[in-house]
Amino acid sequence: MDGTGKPGFPADIEIRDGIITAVGQLSDHHADKTLDAGGLVVAPGFIDAHAHSDTSFLRDESGASKLFQGVTTEVSGNCGSSPFPWDSQADPADWRCASFESFLRQFDSEGHRMAVNQALLVGHGTLREAVVGTGDRPASPEELDRMKQLLRRDLAAGAWGLSLGLEYAPGFFADREELAALASVVREYNGIVTCHMRNEGLKIREAIQELVDVGRASGVHVHVSHLKVDNYRVHGRAPEVWSQLESARREGVNITADVYPYAASSTTLTIRCPKWSLDGGDEAVLGFLQGPRRQEVIEGIRTYYFNAERAETCLFSDDGGLWPEIVGKTLKTVAEDLLGTTDYAAAAAEVLLRTKAKAWCIFFVMDERDMLYFLSRDVSIGSDGWALPGDPNRVKGKPHPRSYGATAEFFRLNREKHFCPPEEAVCRVTGRTAERFGLTDRGILAVGKVADIVVFDPSAIAPRATWLNPVQLATGVHHVIIGGNVALENGVQTDIRPGRFLLHRGIGN
Repeated sequence: MDGTGKPGFPADIEIRDGIITAVGQLSDHHADKTLDAGGLVVAPGFIDAHAHSDTSFLRDESGASKLFQGVTTEVSGNCGSSPFPWDSQADPADWRCASFESFLRQFDSEGHRMAVNQALLVGHGTLREAVVGTGDRPASPEELDRMKQLLRRDLAAGAWGLSLGLEYAPGFFADREELAALASVVREYNGIVTCHMRNEGLKIREAIQELVDVGRASGVHVHVSHLKVDNYRVHGRAPEVWSQLESARREGVNITADVYPYAASSTTLTIRCPKWSLDGGDEAVLGFLQGPRRQEVIEGIRTYYFNAERAETCLFSDDGGLWPEIVGKTLKTVAEDLLGTTDYAAAAAEVLLRTKAKAWCIFFVMDERDMLYFLSRDVSIGSDGWALPGDPNRVKGKPHPRSYGATAEFFRLNREKHFCPPEEAVCRVTGRTAERFGLTDRGILAVGKVADIVVFDPSAIAPRATWLNPVQLATGVHHVIIGGNVALENGVQTDIRPGRFLLHRGIGN
C-alpha cells in the first residue's frame, strides 16, 4: 500500500543510500540485506501529525512508544510551545534556545541521537513570551515586527510553520490581527499554521471561525489540532462542526484537521483556571492562590469545570514529582480521601499549590460517538503525545495512552468500524499527511523518495496501553526502516537511531 490510497499490489522495494531506487518485481536484483514481508503490508512510514517530542531525545533516544506503532516522523512544537525562540539570556541547559538554528547546533554538538524524525514548528506562545512577555496585553507595533522578524528567521532555517496554543497563556492574550500578521509570514514560506483552538466546547464554532478568518486573511494553510468536542453540553455536534470546516473549504480556505482516537484529553490542570489568573503564567496563578484572591480563583475553577459531576472525569497522570499519591487517582478521590473535602474546585486549587502548577490530568470530556464521527472523515492522525521509552521504570507518572497507541488504535478501530478501505487508512497517515505538512520527499513508496517504510500485520496492529497501565508498546509492526536504516526488525528495536530533524525548504519573498 504505497500511500496514495490506490489498491494495494504485490511488489518488492529496493533501497540504496537511504532512497527508494526501484519498486516492482525485483527477484533478479542483488541485495546486501533482505527483509521478508510476505503476508504483511508494506507502507510508507507513518507520520504523527501532532506530537510534543521536541526534546524527548533528552529523556530517551529510543522513541519506542512511536517506533513500535510504525511512526517514522512526528510533527512537533505544537500547541504554541517550542524550544525556541527564547531571548538571548535563555539557559541552553534547559534547551531554551535563541533560535531554531542554535537548537540544531546544540543537538549536534552534544552528540544526541533519536530514533524517529522530527519536523518542528515555531510555537507562537514561546515567540510571544520572548518578545511581549507573559502579560495580558496586545503586542505593540514594534513587538509585532520583532515577532515577525524572529519567525522569518526560524522559518528560513527550516521550521515547518507556526503552532498556536490559544487555550494557553500567553497565546490566548493574542488578538486576531496579531495571528493574521504572523500567519502571513508563514504563507511567505509555504508553511502551515496549526492551532489548538481557543475553545473546543461551548464556543467551538467561534473558535473555528477565528481560525478560518486567519486563514482567509493570510492565505495560509490552517490546521485544527486534535479536533474534538470537549464539553458534555455540546456532545453530538461533530457533524455540525465538520460541516463548518467543509463550508470554509468550499469558500477557498485551506483548512484541515487531525484527531486522536480517544475520548479523553490530557493537559495541565492550569487549563481549568480562569484566564485572568494566568496573566503572568504559572507563577501568577500560584501567587493568586496564596493571596487574597484565592477564593476568586477557586470560583473561576468551579465555574469553568469542576462541579460534583465532573470531578470524576479528571484523572491525575503526573504530579511533577511533588505529590505522587495523586497519580492514577481522580480529583473526586483526591478531594474526598486525601483532602477530606467535597469542594472539588478548592481541592483542585490545593493540587495546583502542592504541585507548583505542574500537575497533569487526563480529562474524560468527549463523547465517543463524536470522536468516531471525526475519525470517519478525511483527517490526519495526531497523538498529541511524546516519543517515550518502553520501560515503565523510565517513565514519569501515567501518561495518556495515546503516546503508545494513537496510530495503532486508529488502525484497530478502522478494522472494527470500517471508516475507510485499508489503503485509504494508510494514505491518511502517510501520503496525505505528508502533503498537508509539505513533506515532499517522503510519505509515498515511489522511486526517488526517502526510504521511510513500515511493514505491519493489518489484522494485528493494535495498542496495549491502558489508562492506568499506559507504558505498553503496540503490537503488529514487524519492521521499520527510517532513511534506509533498519530501526525495528522482526519486532525488535535495533541499536540504530536514524531519526533527524527534518528541514522545510519554503521560499521566502
